[in-house]
Amino acid sequence: MAGVGGGMMPESVPLDVASARAAPPRDFDGLYKALLGAHPRDALKVFCGAQLDDGAVVVERPTEQLRQRSLQCDKILEVQYDNDEPADLYHFEIQVQRTEDFEERMVGYWAGLAVKHRRSTHRIHQVVLWPQGGGYPGRFTRDRVQMDYLSVDIPGDLDPGELLSGPLAPLALWSQKPPPDVVEQVADRIAAISSPEEKLVQVELGMLVQGVLAVQFLEALRRRGMNNVLEQTESGREIARRGLEQGLEQGLEQGRVEGMRALLRAKFGEIADLDELARRLAGDDHDGNIARVVGGVTLEELRSSRRGVPGRR
Repeated sequence: MAGVGGGMMPESVPLDVASARAAPPRDFDGLYKALLGAHPRDALKVFCGAQLDDGAVVVERPTEQLRQRSLQCDKILEVQYDNDEPADLYHFEIQVQRTEDFEERMVGYWAGLAVKHRRSTHRIHQVVLWPQGGGYPGRFTRDRVQMDYLSVDIPGDLDPGELLSGPLAPLALWSQKPPPDVVEQVADRIAAISSPEEKLVQVELGMLVQGVLAVQFLEALRRRGMNNVLEQTESGREIARRGLEQGLEQGLEQGRVEGMRALLRAKFGEIADLDELARRLAGDDHDGNIARVVGGVTLEELRSSRRGVPGRR
């Protein structure tokens, strides 16, 4: 992309994740925006190959398009220089999957930015991040219009080693060729973060990974004493809710077994297979079996029904 090579280095204006403080994002779109806002220097370097000099300043720009309030970009970073060089305007879109009108919308975004920022003062760079891969190649053609943009396949295009060396480390969890200890490295990076807000964002992002890595990541965070952070995440609350439901279900099941055991003991005394029979009858048809015992079914009939032979009154 034009204007991405030399002459550009890290921003001198720090940006934070204050936007995530009020309402922590719960999906790729919101979490990537938080990362871009918190670490613009690293994002521009890793995603765009931008090298910024010490005089460069990075600022966020409004994402609402001129005269198109319904059309809003995901994130816009502007790199300003201490000379007469035009500023570089980086428009980022985070896209989880292809949609039929996505590239047409990219044209609309570019047109809105071009109208607002003249070519004498700004260079426009459009960057699409595909967190799970599978995106468009980065060239849109229709009729006599052609537009190129930078399409970044997070799993396939990025070096996991570079990601793990900086604040974008959680993205390495999606890498196609991660190091064997990728989960441990990501967890170590997150554990070392001092800002509670930023730590929460990074944990939330890591919790979006699927499969075996999801379990490994969760356990790695727990081993590092981050249960308090996990409890604040959407995924952590879901895990806690499921645990509570499972506990209640187990408690109810245990209560039914205890009740059946007490009923059988009162009816038949201390029989040898009391515990086994109580568990079986409570699990098969709890209410129906209580009615049978109260109704006068014999112990042999209860035992024979356990073996699949219908009991008879």
